[in-house]
Amino acid sequence: MKKFLAILLGTLVLSLAACANETENEASGEEKEDQMTEEPSEQEPEVDMEALIEQIAMDATIDATSNTATFNFNLENAGEEPVTLGFTSSQKYEVQVKNEAGESVYTFSADKMFTQELTTEELAQGDVFDVKETWTGIEKPGTYEATMTFLVNTINDQSLEANPFQVTQSFTIEEETDEEEGSEKQAPSSQYDGDGQAFRDITVTGEKGSYVVKGEARVFEGSFIYSVEDGHNVQVEPTAFQVNEGAPSWSTFELEIDIPEEDLPMFGTLTLTLFEESAQDGSPTNMNYIPLENFQPEE
Repeated sequence: MKKFLAILLGTLVLSLAACANETENEASGEEKEDQMTEEPSEQEPEVDMEALIEQIAMDATIDATSNTATFNFNLENAGEEPVTLGFTSSQKYEVQVKNEAGESVYTFSADKMFTQELTTEELAQGDVFDVKETWTGIEKPGTYEATMTFLVNTINDQSLEANPFQVTQSFTIEEETDEEEGSEKQAPSSQYDGDGQAFRDITVTGEKGSYVVKGEARVFEGSFIYSVEDGHNVQVEPTAFQVNEGAPSWSTFELEIDIPEEDLPMFGTLTLTLFEESAQDGSPTNMNYIPLENFQPEE
């Protein structure tokens, strides 16, 4: 009897184990079937970087005189879709110049400071990111080679493996002619340091109501105000002027000021005022007073 019970108990245990295995196999099979029938996850479409790069056109020209070179270059969104250009700092472009011996003689960023933060430039269809920088005081005539580069790191948040927005061009600085020397004598030039905070390296050329003022500005949102007065009358009302970049970058500017000869004072000093408007209350800040010309009564 005991043997019979032992045999019966063993048979029961084996049956239960077989049922458990069968249940596990069925569950495993159902899991695999569920995994196979699950719909694949959606994947983001692959970005065509080559098409994005071709959508952005770069153009560059150089205007040279006997002692200056002006670099004009831009990026245009020639496509239908907007693009966002990304930069690793507030410096968005660079200009480097080499002489005939291959020596570096000018670098735009050499005397400038930039914030180390990501910046962007958004271009809608047809928009142009335009740059104009001038190298002044070129002493040696000859042939030079300039490389103008937009420091684009990403397009629409997609990283670039190499920088495609770079143009290298040659230009020539001619020797100064007698005619140019004579014209410089007819148009006196004065130079002023500026306050060094918002304005610097200011030069004034011209006389008898016609003046050209050049310099560099580091101003909030790239905007400043200028006006001209003679101590008695305001000859030029406060006028806003926009440079390429805002602080902390320095940007070049050029003002052309024309005052009718009949409005010029008989005596006194014609003075240009450069200043910013406070972002808080609009009050004038960083006032710079630049003499344009001193008038004396005829004896």
